[in-house]
Amino acid sequence: MTLSGKTPKIIMTVAFAMMFASPMAATNALAMGNSTSWGSGDTDLSAVTELVDGGMYDKAIDTIKEMLKDDPENADLLNYLAYSQRKQGDFDSAAQNYERALMIDPEHVGALEYQGELFLQTGKPDMARENLARLEQICGMSCDEYKELSAKIGN
Repeated sequence: MTLSGKTPKIIMTVAFAMMFASPMAATNALAMGNSTSWGSGDTDLSAVTELVDGGMYDKAIDTIKEMLKDDPENADLLNYLAYSQRKQGDFDSAAQNYERALMIDPEHVGALEYQGELFLQTGKPDMARENLARLEQICGMSCDEYKELSAKIGN
């Protein structure tokens, strides 16, 4: 996928980020879950995951917005965008983008988990439990996304 001449800039951004990212910053990788369980087969998300895993949410948001220009219906990108916005404290934008991701793919387990976490952060535990119930229907109680959200809810 080419990003209308933006690919070199993204590659340089990721290379710079990787050069200076602390190995300890990779703890966010666990928070993002296993993207292979909900990753798109068409879009290379490696640049985005490197930035998010490194906690570089501003750069991740910029990169994702560029990628969305070429692929506006990509639920995975919208989920990563919402995740990064939520981590930055922009709950309104995160809520909108989780909703957009779930409109595209109502069974996107990553978006359901993280939207549930947003619900918890914004004082809506009943809505988080609804997402947990949807996750149970989609992937069962043994999937990582169900376990993560359940633990945060305190089930």
